[in-house]
Amino acid sequence: MPAINPLSNPKSIKLNCELCGKVAYIQCQFCRVTYYCSKEHQTTDWNGIHVKICQLLVPLRTQAKLLGSEEERRNKEKDIRRNQKALLEMTRTEAQKHLHESNFELAIPAALQSLRFSMDLNGSSSIDLVPSYLLLGEASIGLNRYPQAEEYLSLAKYAVLKKPDCSHAMRSQLHRNFGKLYASLGKYDEALEQLAADIYYSSLAMGPEHEGTTGGYYHMGNVFVAQEQYESALAMYEKVVEIWYMTLNEAVRTLEDTNVELIDEAVTAESLQMLQRILKIREEHLGVIHTATAECHHILGLLYRYMRNYEKAREHTVKALELFTETAGLDHPSRQIVQQSLNYFDQFQEHNGYL
Repeated sequence: MPAINPLSNPKSIKLNCELCGKVAYIQCQFCRVTYYCSKEHQTTDWNGIHVKICQLLVPLRTQAKLLGSEEERRNKEKDIRRNQKALLEMTRTEAQKHLHESNFELAIPAALQSLRFSMDLNGSSSIDLVPSYLLLGEASIGLNRYPQAEEYLSLAKYAVLKKPDCSHAMRSQLHRNFGKLYASLGKYDEALEQLAADIYYSSLAMGPEHEGTTGGYYHMGNVFVAQEQYESALAMYEKVVEIWYMTLNEAVRTLEDTNVELIDEAVTAESLQMLQRILKIREEHLGVIHTATAECHHILGLLYRYMRNYEKAREHTVKALELFTETAGLDHPSRQIVQQSLNYFDQFQEHNGYL
């Protein structure tokens, strides 16, 4: 951890902290092209993203030697842009992963790096900066840094307003993050308005029954819970459960029959978080022994099967079977569907050596 003295730098060189932009006093001992104002910021950056890109930053931040021909310079520029694009994708993916794991502090450095790479590639006012602003906004909401979150989301909104043909998916994410921000601030009417817009644009982008629309319904349900409007909240959660049931039925069958994954890891992590909370709310307001609670256990069983967590999958499926038997009877269609699902699951496990 080499220390540096800002006063000893040449007048034309200012070294700033990678995270906050303040004057830097510490240099990364491995790449020697990254600087920090404190050990705390260095540790956060290292755990958030720097460990994965440390050496990759060296050629991008080191003064290139003068090249002899125009062709060599063009090739060098192409190499730099190719590396920047790869790093942009990597840093955004890492930031998204941290967000789904609720590691908001670690998401900040990865999102900041993605913003820098995007600016280098696309300029400081491009619509392509919006995904990075949204990541920073979401992380700031998670850390209760609401003024900072509003600043990032406002920058994203400004970029979207300048681009009338901005994608529906991007508009959806912008409205969703504003909805989450306003909900955190207790501005529930504004939050519901933003989340309704989220559902509208995500439906246009992916279809009204796509799993990508469930985030809007889920967060709208959370707003109704905060307002103690539980009937409205349960109606929103019902839509989430309905869509995920259809999605997971197909995804599980496809995975177990063909080993093809239809849903990526980040989305499954988000759906697990949503469905676990919905189960808890249903247990609290409808009862532990209720068909809606049984339905939730069934869907969580399907989700854990898709995630290949077979112990948890069987636990939830058996619980669903018990609850449907107790609340609806042996001959109820839902109980028979769960029984068939359990039978198929056990046969799959036995065939693949899991039992």
